[in-house]
Amino acid sequence: MHPAFEPPALTDLIAQVSASVLASEPALVAEVAAGKIERSVLENLIQKTADQESLRAGYYATELRQQTMDFLFGYGPLQEYVDDPDVTDIDGTGPSEFTIKRHGQRMPIPVQFNSDRAYDTFCRLMIIRQGGQINDNDSHCRVTDERYRLRINVTVPPRSATVPTVCIRKHRSIAYNLEQLAMLGMFPPDTVPLLQAISSSDQSFLICGKGASGKTTLLRAMIKAMPLLERVLVAESDSEIYPEKPYCLIHRIRKGHEGGLPVTLRDLIADGLTMSLDTYCIGEIVGEEALEFIKAAYSGHRCLATTHAESGRDALERLLSLARPATSGESETSLRAMLAKGVDTVLYLKNFRLEEIWTVTSSQDREEQYEMDRIWPQPAAKTGNPPADQFAEPLEPSP
Repeated sequence: MHPAFEPPALTDLIAQVSASVLASEPALVAEVAAGKIERSVLENLIQKTADQESLRAGYYATELRQQTMDFLFGYGPLQEYVDDPDVTDIDGTGPSEFTIKRHGQRMPIPVQFNSDRAYDTFCRLMIIRQGGQINDNDSHCRVTDERYRLRINVTVPPRSATVPTVCIRKHRSIAYNLEQLAMLGMFPPDTVPLLQAISSSDQSFLICGKGASGKTTLLRAMIKAMPLLERVLVAESDSEIYPEKPYCLIHRIRKGHEGGLPVTLRDLIADGLTMSLDTYCIGEIVGEEALEFIKAAYSGHRCLATTHAESGRDALERLLSLARPATSGESETSLRAMLAKGVDTVLYLKNFRLEEIWTVTSSQDREEQYEMDRIWPQPAAKTGNPPADQFAEPLEPSP
């Protein structure tokens, strides 16, 4: 057969058809993914598009439709890592440059897309099928896949200089408990009673560290250790906590493109102050909602949150820096006083290991200032316990 009449490879045709479907009917893909429209409507569009894209599409008639649906709605070569309960992060910087994280340890994986176009299409469809928008004007988007409990960030050109990049954060369907985290090396086993005591108390606490340090993993475990009847409002921009307690309220923001009146994380925090709550939980403080967190903690509610910080001692200064742009009359002095009385404990993580636990109190000399004292780890001479960073390798969980 003359090369001009050779049918395109099936994998190339699937990527070609998928790209055309996404370009022409992104809303349809999102609605089928959400279960609002029957899949058969999209299957018919796939076959029609295939016929338009290639005169020889019929060569693959028995395989094309199903494999294109699998490409559009599955995770292809990443699926086994999405299904692995111990994988927390999947990151890609090109068609064959992928890594995962297990228990804080990063490693490469043998994943390769057949072409730049197939990889580009795959990255875009992860956003589109969850109702997000990504194009030359909006070249970065973050969405959540509730089915698999994924937070997906995709960046495409021109914001990404060459090819798309994808960062997937994955959360376990069943959270680790504190004993399991000790087995994995996040902290020594004899620290579990201290963390359980913090969880069972009425203390407000903040978990800090760099990205992917284990903050949400520890927060979920500590929520799991809280009293069963404690009434908690979980307010998040993207679902990450997934509390397993029956008396939790779970509220989420609504973005502008989702229709209706947008609801910000600040709105959720402010609304929570009017509810009958014991505890207030924010998955992650990244912006001006820090001010609402400080106010809520100062109001007498127990408050839990995570944020990015370089150390435990820096965590409250980080909150102040995020809160300042939103202040409307609150002085620096009043904010510091509110923090001193509203936040009780700070836990700092690094590379999936608990490094420090600090208590926060009002200054003895100046009430408008706070003081921090490290309560864990104590010096080795006093406790006999080695610092957390001496636990060089995490232990494997028991079956």
